[in-house]
Amino acid sequence: MPAANLKVAGAPRSGSDPPRKDKRSLILDSAIRVFAQMGYHGARVSDIAREAGIAYGLVYHYFKNKEEILNTIFEERWTGFLEALEGIAEGRNPTQDKLVSIAALVLNAYRLRPEWVKVLVLEIQRSSRFAEPTQQRAIGRLFQLVARLLRDGQAAGELRADLDPDVASYVFVGALEIVITASVLDVLRVEPGEEAEYFEKVARTVVDIFLNGLGRTDLGPDSKEAGAGRPPRSEAEPSEAPATRARAKSEREGPAEKEQE
Repeated sequence: MPAANLKVAGAPRSGSDPPRKDKRSLILDSAIRVFAQMGYHGARVSDIAREAGIAYGLVYHYFKNKEEILNTIFEERWTGFLEALEGIAEGRNPTQDKLVSIAALVLNAYRLRPEWVKVLVLEIQRSSRFAEPTQQRAIGRLFQLVARLLRDGQAAGELRADLDPDVASYVFVGALEIVITASVLDVLRVEPGEEAEYFEKVARTVVDIFLNGLGRTDLGPDSKEAGAGRPPRSEAEPSEAPATRARAKSEREGPAEKEQE
């Protein structure tokens, strides 16, 4: 189906003149789809207008150029995303449950809004405009939110107190970002209809690894499997070199031989 014929929520009904706010939202929603399909540099304002089903000149009534449209998409969508995360962080659930909820929200963003996440990952996050102070501060709010949640968990005795929560926030968000990027690049593929269950499982896996690591906790020191995951002993650190064994034997036998003499 041609892009011009696509219908979106909030699009004007035939014969009606939608309010100014609806037209502005329509332009932004259409721009997200166009940027996701064509890339920011490959898209034109006329493509956005065609996707929205409005006159070309009307786009400039709301935005001065294509760059302002992209910046507005980031600022408004990202702000709403952070507000949802802050709602989770400020709740009364245990820290682990909060982390799972945040991870699930982040991962399900791609399932529910794949085009917006694709624009964020490919057109904003990996472009020079991402280094602008305004956007850096906006992204910084995410790390600050997670770090604050981790500090609260430390204060409550739920997390180790000897770890830097700022560094830990980078590790946690970075793990989620890799999963999202793999989804956008189609490296990670999920069977249709199983997305919700899959990303819920991934969210719990990420948090489990983040909090507990990969090491098995069911193995005691005397277990035969306890050393199964350890790296093989290197040649530089042998259990007992032949020369060492021979020297030890010589030292043990030396006094006995002298007594016989």
